Amino acid sequence: MAGAMISPKRLVAIVASLVLVVIGFAMVAYGFTRKEAHAISWGLSNVGYTYLALAAGGAIIIWSVYVILGYRGPKGELDKIVKLGLWFSIVSLIGAGIVILAKLTKPLGSIWLILTGFNPASRIALDVPLISLYIIILAVQLILMIRAASVDIGRVGGILAVLGIIVAIALYTNLAQIYGTLASIPGWFESMPFLAPYFIASAILLGAASQSLFTLPYVWRDKELKGFMARFYGSAIALAVIAAALLLIWLMILVSYRPEAWVTYSKIVMGAYASFFWIFGILLGIVATLILALYAIINRNVTALIIASMLALITVFSNIYLITIVHQTKIPDVINGLYMEFAYHITLDEALMVLGALIIWVSLYVLGQTLLPLLPGEKPRRFFIFK
Repeated sequence: MAGAMISPKRLVAIVASLVLVVIGFAMVAYGFTRKEAHAISWGLSNVGYTYLALAAGGAIIIWSVYVILGYRGPKGELDKIVKLGLWFSIVSLIGAGIVILAKLTKPLGSIWLILTGFNPASRIALDVPLISLYIIILAVQLILMIRAASVDIGRVGGILAVLGIIVAIALYTNLAQIYGTLASIPGWFESMPFLAPYFIASAILLGAASQSLFTLPYVWRDKELKGFMARFYGSAIALAVIAAALLLIWLMILVSYRPEAWVTYSKIVMGAYASFFWIFGILLGIVATLILALYAIINRNVTALIIASMLALITVFSNIYLITIVHQTKIPDVINGLYMEFAYHITLDEALMVLGALIIWVSLYVLGQTLLPLLPGEKPRRFFIFK
């Protein structure tokens, strides 16, 4: 920081977050070198990628209320945390990119192949330019806000926000289409058209929950802002839970009439994964989360918001895991018509890569908050790009 001493507290935060970023990358790298062959190709790495990508997009969809509709809160409360929200989405996308790159056999070579021989018909290939464009839009928006020392950057901000929403919806719709276009896995293929809106509802739920948890430590002393956040994020969580629950009901009704899809959905609803689904997906994920979110809204209760957010994080991860993994455990053989069954076990390589990416996710957020002027009253004097 030019012309001023760095406080011991800030220095500790910088060093600790840098150390954790290095540890996270070391875990990802070690997991990459220890890759094992899996009978189920889309495993925990795909779950981690989807999870982090949804968190980023959900946060941006929520911020559309702020930027596009012009809602800033009764006393301009959202002005105080908008830059934290943009940084949160950026680091979430970086984390998602790290997971999916580590999943590839030759990460850099694969990216180069996609960019130089881009096939617009490939749903998987589309994710690379969409995520790249997404990060660029968010970064430009954040840099302009910091340079202007204001959250109001005029018409440009509105244009960037609209572009961000379009790219976000395109990314998550495309993500759902990656699942839904694979006819070899009926549990995914037969879930269309409900999978895309379910992913978007899950993104809003995950974005609201994770962003509230990431933001609260930095505004904890502001009692009025905490009360506003309890209502604002509590409302987003409650609405997303209701939307996800309705879509889940319709999805279950749909697949119950599609025998090939019901083969694996029945394993989730009343088979080997039933207790996991009903406890984490329904009881805690819908009932408890909704009650706590409503309590947070009515009473401006931050504790209720924190618990609801934590349950939402667990729920979305559990549901993504079930959607991704279970439908690959039993698929039809196109030759003899019989079903092939596969077992899935989380292996060390995938666990290290996902856990490392999650550590990087949190640590980069803390590092950015420490180095960048993201909080109210902080001046853009730390990097030349912001002067």
